[in-house]
Amino acid sequence: IKDPSKLKLGGERRTLTVLFSDIKGFTSYSEKREPEEIVSILNDYLDAMTRVIFNNKGTLDKYVGDEIVAIFGAPHYEEPRISARRAVKTALEMMEKLAQLQDKWISQGLDPLDIGIGINTGDMIVGNMGSAMVMDYTVIGDAVNLGARVEGLTRRYNNSIMISEFTYKYVKDFVEVNPLEAVKVKGKEIPVMMYEVVRIKSENES
Repeated sequence: IKDPSKLKLGGERRTLTVLFSDIKGFTSYSEKREPEEIVSILNDYLDAMTRVIFNNKGTLDKYVGDEIVAIFGAPHYEEPRISARRAVKTALEMMEKLAQLQDKWISQGLDPLDIGIGINTGDMIVGNMGSAMVMDYTVIGDAVNLGARVEGLTRRYNNSIMISEFTYKYVKDFVEVNPLEAVKVKGKEIPVMMYEVVRIKSENES
Protein backbone atom coordinates (compact mmCIF):
# COMPACT_ATOMS: atom_id res chain seq x y z
CA ILE A 1 0.00 0.00 0.00
CA LYS A 2 2.83 2.39 0.86
CA ASP A 3 4.62 1.63 -2.41
CA PRO A 4 2.20 0.70 -5.26
CA SER A 5 5.14 0.35 -7.66
CA LYS A 6 5.95 -2.97 -5.97
CA LEU A 7 2.59 -4.40 -7.02
CA LYS A 8 3.76 -5.89 -10.29
CA LEU A 9 4.51 -9.29 -11.71
CA GLY A 10 7.98 -10.67 -11.09
CA GLY A 11 10.10 -12.41 -8.52
CA GLU A 12 13.54 -12.72 -7.01
CA ARG A 13 15.68 -15.61 -5.88
CA ARG A 14 16.02 -16.02 -2.13
CA THR A 15 16.88 -18.74 0.35
CA LEU A 16 13.61 -19.23 2.25
CA THR A 17 11.79 -21.87 4.24
CA VAL A 18 8.44 -23.25 3.13
CA LEU A 19 5.94 -25.12 5.30
CA PHE A 20 3.23 -27.43 3.94
CA SER A 21 0.44 -28.72 6.15
CA ASP A 22 -2.28 -31.12 5.06
CA ILE A 23 -5.14 -32.96 6.78
CA LYS A 24 -4.61 -36.72 6.71
CA GLY A 25 -7.44 -38.68 5.09
CA PHE A 26 -9.50 -35.56 4.42
CA THR A 27 -11.15 -36.95 1.27
CA SER A 28 -12.61 -39.97 3.06
CA TYR A 29 -13.44 -37.77 6.06
CA SER A 30 -15.41 -35.44 3.79
CA GLU A 31 -17.32 -38.24 2.04
CA LYS A 32 -18.97 -39.26 5.33
CA ARG A 33 -20.22 -35.80 6.32
CA GLU A 34 -22.52 -33.02 5.18
CA PRO A 35 -20.84 -30.06 3.44
CA GLU A 36 -21.97 -27.66 6.17
CA GLU A 37 -20.19 -29.70 8.85
CA ILE A 38 -17.04 -29.92 6.73
CA VAL A 39 -16.95 -26.15 6.15
CA SER A 40 -17.47 -25.43 9.84
CA ILE A 41 -14.71 -27.72 11.11
CA LEU A 42 -12.33 -26.72 8.29
CA ASN A 43 -12.75 -23.01 8.98
CA ASP A 44 -12.20 -23.68 12.68
CA TYR A 45 -8.97 -25.48 11.84
CA LEU A 46 -7.70 -23.01 9.22
CA ASP A 47 -8.34 -20.02 11.49
CA ALA A 48 -6.38 -21.55 14.38
CA MET A 49 -3.44 -22.66 12.23
CA THR A 50 -3.21 -19.32 10.43
CA ARG A 51 -3.02 -17.47 13.74
CA VAL A 52 -0.07 -19.65 14.76
CA ILE A 53 1.68 -18.88 11.46
CA PHE A 54 1.14 -15.14 11.83
CA ASN A 55 2.27 -15.19 15.46
CA ASN A 56 5.60 -16.58 14.27
CA LYS A 57 5.99 -13.95 11.52
CA GLY A 58 5.17 -16.41 8.74
CA THR A 59 3.49 -15.37 5.49
CA LEU A 60 0.40 -17.31 4.43
CA ASP A 61 0.97 -18.28 0.82
CA LYS A 62 -2.35 -19.98 0.14
CA TYR A 63 -5.01 -22.47 1.14
CA VAL A 64 -5.46 -25.33 -1.32
CA GLY A 65 -8.60 -26.96 -0.01
CA ASP A 66 -7.46 -28.31 3.36
CA GLU A 67 -3.78 -27.69 2.61
CA ILE A 68 -1.90 -24.72 4.06
CA VAL A 69 1.24 -23.30 2.46
CA ALA A 70 3.31 -20.80 4.45
CA ILE A 71 6.54 -18.94 3.72
CA PHE A 72 9.18 -17.91 6.25
CA GLY A 73 11.77 -15.28 5.38
CA ALA A 74 9.66 -13.19 2.98
CA PRO A 75 8.56 -10.56 2.15
CA HIS A 76 10.74 -9.16 4.97
CA TYR A 77 13.89 -11.16 4.37
CA GLU A 78 15.46 -13.13 7.21
CA GLU A 79 18.53 -15.31 6.94
CA PRO A 80 17.82 -19.06 6.57
CA ARG A 81 18.88 -19.87 10.12
CA ILE A 82 16.08 -17.65 11.42
CA SER A 83 13.41 -18.56 8.88
CA ALA A 84 14.03 -22.29 9.39
CA ARG A 85 13.73 -21.96 13.16
CA ARG A 86 10.54 -19.95 12.86
CA ALA A 87 9.04 -22.59 10.57
CA VAL A 88 9.90 -25.49 12.88
CA LYS A 89 8.63 -23.61 15.93
CA THR A 90 5.42 -22.88 14.02
CA ALA A 91 4.96 -26.56 13.19
CA LEU A 92 5.34 -27.60 16.83
CA GLU A 93 2.87 -24.93 17.95
CA MET A 94 0.44 -26.00 15.22
CA MET A 95 0.46 -29.51 16.66
CA GLU A 96 -0.13 -28.13 20.16
CA LYS A 97 -3.08 -26.10 18.88
CA LEU A 98 -4.42 -29.09 16.97
CA ALA A 99 -4.45 -31.14 20.18
CA GLN A 100 -6.66 -28.46 21.76
CA LEU A 101 -8.96 -28.50 18.74
CA GLN A 102 -9.16 -32.30 18.83
CA ASP A 103 -10.34 -32.18 22.46
CA LYS A 104 -12.93 -29.58 21.50
CA TRP A 105 -14.21 -31.57 18.53
CA ILE A 106 -14.45 -34.77 20.56
CA SER A 107 -16.44 -32.92 23.25
CA GLN A 108 -18.82 -31.81 20.49
CA GLY A 109 -19.25 -35.35 19.25
CA LEU A 110 -17.15 -34.75 16.14
CA ASP A 111 -14.38 -36.95 14.81
CA PRO A 112 -11.04 -35.17 15.23
CA LEU A 113 -8.78 -34.31 12.31
CA ASP A 114 -5.08 -35.14 12.14
CA ILE A 115 -2.42 -33.40 10.06
CA GLY A 116 1.04 -33.83 8.59
CA ILE A 117 3.56 -30.98 8.26
CA GLY A 118 6.56 -30.88 5.94
CA ILE A 119 9.29 -28.22 5.90
CA ASN A 120 12.13 -27.48 3.50
CA THR A 121 14.68 -24.68 3.15
CA GLY A 122 16.37 -23.66 -0.07
CA ASP A 123 16.63 -21.27 -2.99
CA MET A 124 13.28 -20.36 -4.51
CA ILE A 125 11.71 -17.59 -6.52
CA VAL A 126 9.39 -15.37 -4.47
CA GLY A 127 7.18 -12.63 -5.80
CA ASN A 128 3.95 -11.85 -7.60
CA MET A 129 3.00 -14.60 -10.05
CA GLY A 130 -0.01 -14.85 -12.31
CA SER A 131 -1.49 -12.42 -14.81
CA ALA A 132 -1.88 -8.68 -15.15
CA MET A 133 -5.45 -9.08 -13.87
CA VAL A 134 -4.94 -11.53 -11.01
CA MET A 135 -1.63 -12.02 -9.22
CA ASP A 136 -0.60 -14.04 -6.22
CA TYR A 137 2.37 -13.49 -3.90
CA THR A 138 3.91 -16.94 -3.77
CA VAL A 139 7.03 -19.07 -4.10
CA ILE A 140 8.04 -21.46 -6.85
CA GLY A 141 10.99 -23.73 -7.49
CA ASP A 142 12.47 -27.13 -6.78
CA ALA A 143 12.88 -26.35 -3.07
CA VAL A 144 9.14 -25.61 -2.83
CA ASN A 145 8.24 -28.86 -4.56
CA LEU A 146 10.49 -30.75 -2.15
CA GLY A 147 8.64 -29.18 0.78
CA ALA A 148 5.40 -30.64 -0.53
CA ARG A 149 7.04 -34.05 -0.95
CA VAL A 150 8.32 -33.94 2.64
CA GLU A 151 4.80 -33.31 3.92
CA GLY A 152 3.51 -36.28 1.92
CA LEU A 153 6.07 -38.55 3.59
CA THR A 154 4.46 -38.02 7.01
CA ARG A 155 1.92 -40.64 5.96
CA ARG A 156 4.60 -43.19 5.07
CA TYR A 157 6.35 -42.75 8.41
CA ASN A 158 3.15 -42.16 10.39
CA ASN A 159 4.41 -39.01 12.10
CA SER A 160 3.40 -35.37 12.32
CA ILE A 161 6.36 -33.10 11.48
CA MET A 162 9.15 -33.87 9.03
CA ILE A 163 11.99 -31.72 7.77
CA SER A 164 14.57 -32.24 5.05
CA GLU A 165 18.33 -32.28 5.56
CA PHE A 166 18.39 -28.77 4.07
CA THR A 167 16.29 -27.41 6.92
CA TYR A 168 17.95 -29.62 9.51
CA LYS A 169 21.37 -28.04 8.99
CA TYR A 170 19.92 -24.71 10.15
CA VAL A 171 18.01 -26.07 13.18
CA LYS A 172 20.15 -28.96 14.44
CA ASP A 173 21.13 -27.00 17.55
CA PHE A 174 17.55 -25.84 18.07
CA VAL A 175 15.38 -28.96 17.92
CA GLU A 176 15.52 -32.60 18.90
CA VAL A 177 14.90 -34.94 15.96
CA ASN A 178 14.64 -38.60 15.06
CA PRO A 179 16.74 -39.31 11.97
CA LEU A 180 14.70 -41.35 9.50
CA GLU A 181 16.40 -42.26 6.22
CA ALA A 182 17.51 -40.85 2.90
CA VAL A 183 14.54 -40.87 0.56
CA LYS A 184 14.60 -40.61 -3.22
CA VAL A 185 11.73 -38.21 -3.82
CA LYS A 186 10.15 -37.40 -7.15
CA GLY A 187 12.19 -34.83 -9.06
CA LYS A 188 15.41 -35.51 -7.13
CA GLU A 189 18.22 -37.72 -8.43
CA ILE A 190 20.06 -37.90 -5.11
CA PRO A 191 18.22 -39.22 -2.00
CA VAL A 192 17.41 -36.58 0.63
CA MET A 193 17.82 -37.33 4.33
CA MET A 194 14.64 -36.86 6.34
CA TYR A 195 14.13 -36.10 10.03
CA GLU A 196 11.15 -36.24 12.36
CA VAL A 197 10.91 -33.20 14.64
CA VAL A 198 10.30 -34.11 18.28
CA ARG A 199 10.62 -30.93 20.33
CA ILE A 200 12.61 -27.75 20.86
CA LYS A 201 15.75 -28.36 22.89
CA SER A 202 16.06 -26.72 26.28
CA GLU A 203 18.64 -23.94 26.55
CA ASN A 204 21.23 -26.12 28.24
CA GLU A 205 20.99 -28.65 25.39
CA SER A 206 21.52 -26.11 22.60
